[in-house]
Amino acid sequence: MASPPPICNEGFQCANGGTEVSVSYAQSYFASGGGFSWYSPVPTYQKSVVQKYLTSGVTLPPASYYNGTNRAFPDVSAIGSACLIYDGGPQPVGGTSCSSPIFSGVVGLLNNWLTSNGKAPLGFLNGFLYKMASECSDCFQDITSGDNLCTEDGCISTCEGFYCTTGWDPVSGLGTPNAGAMLQYVKNNL
Repeated sequence: MASPPPICNEGFQCANGGTEVSVSYAQSYFASGGGFSWYSPVPTYQKSVVQKYLTSGVTLPPASYYNGTNRAFPDVSAIGSACLIYDGGPQPVGGTSCSSPIFSGVVGLLNNWLTSNGKAPLGFLNGFLYKMASECSDCFQDITSGDNLCTEDGCISTCEGFYCTTGWDPVSGLGTPNAGAMLQYVKNNL
């Protein structure tokens, strides 16, 4: 376990080892989005992981709450709560305004290597990410703990949603990026 950065000694709680879990209502008063589209059909690259999730034995919400034959989301995840930014001073933020730029930065790293080596940038990523996940077990940190039962509106016993489990799930997608392993995968395969 590495030593935490100095800012963690200034009153900010920093992750330093342990098990990564999906954002929880108890910690952040919101949960990860995720589920299934009512309108968009499931893309080919996603069919097998979605089917595996739906037949895994994990507790699912009532069938009337989602359409398991359609496009599932999210594809991936990243830090979504208590992410430190600097805006006149350090402050924690959360949500997709934190996780999306983190994942975009990883994609930027991959594209930088590709273009610096005379190759085309990645372009449309989704199918490639699912292929990468199936061929590189270290490219994503699989999040197997957490759920998206609760929303900003509260958390009561009748809330319905999805649970994390091994592999893709509608809470954390394929998981969080391991930039080093992803870069090595790109170097070896593109």
